[in-house]
Amino acid sequence: MKLFQPLDINGMVIQNRIMVPAMVTRLSGEDGVVNQDIIDRYVRYAQGEAGLIVIEAMAVHHSKSGPLLRISDDTFVPDLAKLARRIHDTSGSKVVPQIIHFLKVAKSGWRQTVDMLSLEDIDRIVDEFGNAVARAREAGFDGAELHSAHAYTLASFLSRTNKRQDEYGGQTLEGRLRLIGRVVQNARGKAGKDSRSACASWRMSSSKMAIRSTTPRSSPCGSRKSEWTIYRCR
Repeated sequence: MKLFQPLDINGMVIQNRIMVPAMVTRLSGEDGVVNQDIIDRYVRYAQGEAGLIVIEAMAVHHSKSGPLLRISDDTFVPDLAKLARRIHDTSGSKVVPQIIHFLKVAKSGWRQTVDMLSLEDIDRIVDEFGNAVARAREAGFDGAELHSAHAYTLASFLSRTNKRQDEYGGQTLEGRLRLIGRVVQNARGKAGKDSRSACASWRMSSSKMAIRSTTPRSSPCGSRKSEWTIYRCR
């Protein structure tokens, strides 16, 4: 049965085809630091010998977000390394963090949109993702997943509702893909060329790539929401 057979993803071999997707637990504090509750949760997944474990979303920048893990500067690396090490010591499960950037939201209801970002802001986002991947590598993770779904920053650029009027605008597919292309190129460059942390995946909503509709008509589970995870190594 293929479900329990190993899978070689361009050099990263997972022991079976069972994947634990990223699910925000809200177990971290406002400081975004890995704590014992988080370690215990993911070690339990490793005890079940899932082939690939994707750690819940980690912010690549410093904006306030409540209890969300962070990978936005080097001070978070030691505790992230402890998490990766505990998982690897428990079983042969591979583990990657999901890394995310989100725009600003105010309690008043105001929301920042992609057309409010300057070109300097976009350059900084590219660097923040790349630096986060480098930290994931330093911490001993096996790769990284780029979060480009659920209307967060990368997904908002991909959307046909993207109102920018420059080369990142939503009028063309090339414009919508420009930021994610730069992010992937930067991330792959900082991941390194060996098998460790050389794999990056991209989680996206399939509706963002729809030609005529904003949501898929159906999905295998009966929900109107559908997502893809695309793996690309080295």
